[in-house]
Parts: sequence; C-alpha cells; structure tokens
Amino acid sequence: MAKDLTEVEMQYKYKGNGSFEPSIPIERYLYEIIKIYGPITRSKLRKLTGIPRTTIYDCLIRLLLQKRIRKFPIHSKKPGRPRIFYEVIRENVVPNQGFDA
Repeated sequence: MAKDLTEVEMQYKYKGNGSFEPSIPIERYLYEIIKIYGPITRSKLRKLTGIPRTTIYDCLIRLLLQKRIRKFPIHSKKPGRPRIFYEVIRENVVPNQGFDA
C-alpha cells in the first residue's frame, strides 16, 4: 500500500458531509480509490481517505448493490473474524454510468 498519491487523491479534497472540492459523487470517489488500491479493507479506506467509517460503509453497500464492487473474506491463521476486502468488478462498463453528478 506504499503507493504515491494518485491523480484521484490529488485532484479531490474531502470536505466532510459527503462532499468534495471540486464536486464528485462520494461513491465515484471510493470506486476510483478501490480500483487503484484494491483489494482493500474498510479500515484502509478510512485511513487513506479520511472519510468516516459509517459513510464508507453506506457507500460500499450502494456500490455492492449496483454490482460495481464485490467483497470477499480472507481468513487468517488466528482465531476470530476474517478480514473483509473489497475490489472492483472488472466489467465493460461505460465510465460514469450510474454515478450521479
């Protein structure tokens, strides 16, 4: 995860309350971040973007329902819950289709 800041991260600044400067739908922003850094956990998304975990969770649910991303568990050798990762579903999708402006 030691990548340089991406174009997406440099171009947009999170202002809180689900808004960015300049304006971009939050689902579109998270989709782009997942596409670049995925597979990625919700915790890493929060640390990377500064977006509150509840907002990230709500957006991930919407992206899952739109079938833009998928989630999958990775079990460790330690007892406890598996880590849940998210990644973009690779499909021939028209850019910006389905994302509100």
